[in-house]
Amino acid sequence: MQSKFFNHQGASLHYQIGGKEAAPVMVLLHGGFGSISDFEPLLPRLLQHYRVIAVDTRGHGRSTLGTAALTYAQAADDVRQILRSESVENYSLFGFSDGGITAYRLGAEDENVEKIITVGAEWHQKHLNRVRSMFEALNLNIVEEKLSEQLAAYQAANPEPDAEKWIAALKAMWLDESASGYPNESVREITANVLAIRGEADFMLAFDDWVELKTELPDVHLMNVPFAVHEAIKEQPEIVWAAVQAFQAL
Repeated sequence: MQSKFFNHQGASLHYQIGGKEAAPVMVLLHGGFGSISDFEPLLPRLLQHYRVIAVDTRGHGRSTLGTAALTYAQAADDVRQILRSESVENYSLFGFSDGGITAYRLGAEDENVEKIITVGAEWHQKHLNRVRSMFEALNLNIVEEKLSEQLAAYQAANPEPDAEKWIAALKAMWLDESASGYPNESVREITANVLAIRGEADFMLAFDDWVELKTELPDVHLMNVPFAVHEAIKEQPEIVWAAVQAFQAL
């Protein structure tokens, strides 16, 4: 994978590109507090089948936060700008958690999106009724205790590490109920084929919220992964990969 950087809205956005030159493009979008490494369990196989573009969301991995607020709308725009710089027109999206939310926004806004795969990704802001207090309580002490591995990786990789600013930016994105936030009912504008994957014990994406996506996207494919929680890519990579292969064959 070749590392590249693209400057946009005050941020130096890091992404990696590799895989088969003439293959369909697959864009990888990681989760909050994560990086491109979220896809490591599947990356070798993805590189064998696709032209892979893996993006570090602004403020994550090796991407700086920049001057623009971290929102799902901004994350989607960052991806669009990177793809434009690479002269990519048609592409598919594979998004985990926050990356999946960004993927839904992109799919609703861009008819060139061919397929969308999400893992553990919310789509509507009403889930905040259930998790708002958890998001609001998040601080550096909690991250150091609960997400020490992700924090250490961020501090080692990021060119401008500022953990408190990073946490504040993510909280603001998660709690954003404006037009720059969750895609909500706009998901019905998605014309791409969608596979929405959830770990059966995912405490972040409630079963009922996940199933309700079918009311807006009647043709969505839903897969509940056994023996997995939120990080199904890491916890059950073989099952997730089998689903990806079957989905791409449709």
